[in-house]
Amino acid sequence: MRVVTMCIRNLARRKPRTLLAVLGVAVAACFGVAVGATTSRYATIMIEMNTFFRGEIVVVAKNVLTIQGFPVGGALPQSVVAEIEGIDGVEKAVPILFNLGFKVGDASGLLPINVTIGLPVEEFSMILGSSALKAGRLPLNSSDREALTGSSIADQYGISVGSKMNLKGREVTVCGIVEASSPLLERSVVMSLALAQEIFDYPMQVNMVIAEPKPSVAEGGLVYRIEQEIHYVTALTENQRNELTRPIIEVVESWNMTLQAVLLFLSTILVAIVGMMNVSERRKDFATLNAIGAPPTYSFQIVVFESSLIGVLGTILGIALGSLLSVVVASFWTTIPYHQFISNIFGIVPPVYIARIFLAGVGACCFGGMLPAISATRMRIAEALRTDY
Repeated sequence: MRVVTMCIRNLARRKPRTLLAVLGVAVAACFGVAVGATTSRYATIMIEMNTFFRGEIVVVAKNVLTIQGFPVGGALPQSVVAEIEGIDGVEKAVPILFNLGFKVGDASGLLPINVTIGLPVEEFSMILGSSALKAGRLPLNSSDREALTGSSIADQYGISVGSKMNLKGREVTVCGIVEASSPLLERSVVMSLALAQEIFDYPMQVNMVIAEPKPSVAEGGLVYRIEQEIHYVTALTENQRNELTRPIIEVVESWNMTLQAVLLFLSTILVAIVGMMNVSERRKDFATLNAIGAPPTYSFQIVVFESSLIGVLGTILGIALGSLLSVVVASFWTTIPYHQFISNIFGIVPPVYIARIFLAGVGACCFGGMLPAISATRMRIAEALRTDY
């Protein structure tokens, strides 16, 4: 207890220096959390997208960029569905129109939407899976101008069952609100294929087809047959979809690790410099402790504990600021209001990630305090007393 009291008193005696050291560690932790958590969240969303269409083959236009099987642009004639179903080994084929980044709105403004998905009404379960309807029902048939919307969109814009949305000049009624664990569905508008084709001007066109293999049919062989018989498409198995996205995820993970390593190194250097300055100014204190018989480990503990306190205070402050900055960045890029992220802050900055940053930050500061602590234990009593008294 006396060590703790002494350390706090020593840090308080040099308030400007202590404050600068704490702020330095806080800045490092802040950027580590803000950048790392945000990019990790995007990578997690990409990985979660592969929960769709498991065990099925995604067919897209050739040379189109795909993220976990979802195409970015591209178009296929709807007649390709019949061609795919005619291939030996295909149980059924489901056409989907997938649009990324379109904006819809009402008379007073625009409503940003991340994803719009159109598919046959009877196949909605392919997208929704086990997701529950928070309210409302599914569209009754393809001729109705009805759509489902994710609960994130509904909460943001006060949408309820029966609300009207204006999508590219066409009025659509919200018949149900989807509550899902998938961020993709939370920010999606799901409607019938015919309605999506009309709204986004894709007459008799789709941009992806989901082919379900017959039982005991090998996916690899079926992919080969599809690409051989329909020369203008690319067919992707679940493993192939993962391989396309893996390089992006690896780059994100490498970026996070490099950034954290650099920031932790800077924190270590900063704490080591501050510790050396403190030890240099307190030579007579450590010499006196040695002279009265205090073991060398006592001086070591004092210096390391002071470094730890700087690490704890700076890391906690940095995590708090970094979490708020993550909310700002996520809100800026997605146009989702701050309050929706704040209410789900642990969705952006998971507790496990916070704990990892905290332990890494405090550990780096403790390590940075080792050098000045060793210097304090090697203080020569006679030399220090002759110099300072």
